[in-house]
Amino acid sequence: MKKGIAIIFLMLILFSATKTVFAANWSPAKDEYWIQVNKEQLRISLFKGYEPQKSWYVSVGRGVGTIKKSRFDFITPTGTYTIYRTIKDASKIVYDPSWFDEPGEPTEGVYGSKLISFYNKWQIAIHGTNVPNSIGRRVTHGCIRMRNAEIDVLVPYVKRGMKLVITDGMKERPFSKETI
Repeated sequence: MKKGIAIIFLMLILFSATKTVFAANWSPAKDEYWIQVNKEQLRISLFKGYEPQKSWYVSVGRGVGTIKKSRFDFITPTGTYTIYRTIKDASKIVYDPSWFDEPGEPTEGVYGSKLISFYNKWQIAIHGTNVPNSIGRRVTHGCIRMRNAEIDVLVPYVKRGMKLVITDGMKERPFSKETI
């Protein structure tokens, strides 16, 4: 009996410590805009504080997992990231399939109308697409892909230093109001 109570107590401590550590990384201010990508729901949402403002379907990496180890694992990593720039005309950026050891020629226009870069060592980003019927599926090399018309709506809200939270889903927010 004592062993069972000790295990339950230990699990409660671990759960609350994990929740607090994640929340300690960052929590939004009341009027702060930020972006959440829910990989399970294949959704990107714009928040102001804790209130959702807009939401759209996206495509994410076809790899399985939460931790990206290389550009070849095709995982969209989870975590809290910081936006560092927005490219307002991504149509001239060249996609080179050789970077992924894939056949084909370098091509312009693959990244759609706009691109949002965030700090990460794999050069993955949020961007538009030249293949809109791919949205709502797990098909990318790790990037978060949106329809061009929808990223055009999102980009005016995006500022350098803004937070991007990528979750694996699990139907919970990355933090709650109670953790502030």
